[in-house]
Amino acid sequence: MQGKHLTHKERFYIEKRLGDGVNQATIARELELPRSTISRELRRNTDAAFNGVYSCRRAETLARGRRQKTRPDSVINQLEPHIQDFIRTALSTHTSPEVISGRLVLEFGLSVSKNSLYRYIQQERRAGGELYQQLPHRGKRYNYQTDENKRGPIPNRVGIEQRPAVADLKQEPGHFEIDTIFGKDQKSFLLTVVDKAVKLVIIRKLPNKRAETVVAAFRDIVANTFCEFKTLTADNGSEFSQHGEIIAKRLNFDYII
Repeated sequence: MQGKHLTHKERFYIEKRLGDGVNQATIARELELPRSTISRELRRNTDAAFNGVYSCRRAETLARGRRQKTRPDSVINQLEPHIQDFIRTALSTHTSPEVISGRLVLEFGLSVSKNSLYRYIQQERRAGGELYQQLPHRGKRYNYQTDENKRGPIPNRVGIEQRPAVADLKQEPGHFEIDTIFGKDQKSFLLTVVDKAVKLVIIRKLPNKRAETVVAAFRDIVANTFCEFKTLTADNGSEFSQHGEIIAKRLNFDYII
């Protein structure tokens, strides 16, 4: 049986926790994964050229190389690695190909049809992958407009196109990305806040993914760190629907969704 394909977020979390001196059993428990999954990941995707230090970026490259040897080439496989990472992460969190296609246009100016994404999922499935299991409605056609209507728009949303150009250069500290990581069966949750310039990662465990819980956790981060927040970028997940509360009162920075 093929092992679980880890997402980029999971690999990033493994790298961070290993750097903190946390053992494999604890990491597996925190991610709600079998310990064998973590040990297999470290065994297969730790490059000796990195002096035995696990790197999530190098692990992604090694894992992708093996996958590409076992399945037909596709439009997706020819994209830049960071674009492939974006697509795989989105697919692994139940985002439909229709939505991903639109986000690729908005965030990268890249046109990839939903059909190309569906073909990629099928190729990945034939190679033993599990992304098809994450499709909304068990792989049925997904109505983006209907889903948006059900979930509702994010109030007072500020588009990513308004984010200062300096934030994309990843050279100036203070430009953070905020996200959530869901454990197995969405029974456990982590809030991550990442400064891409200095590679600072702040993690908080959440009891649930409600918007008010995310607000409370972020305020705790602000109160207990010395970080200077200049911009904060999130996706359109409902857990960030109370973003106005995050930037209210004493917190003075731009919040981009």
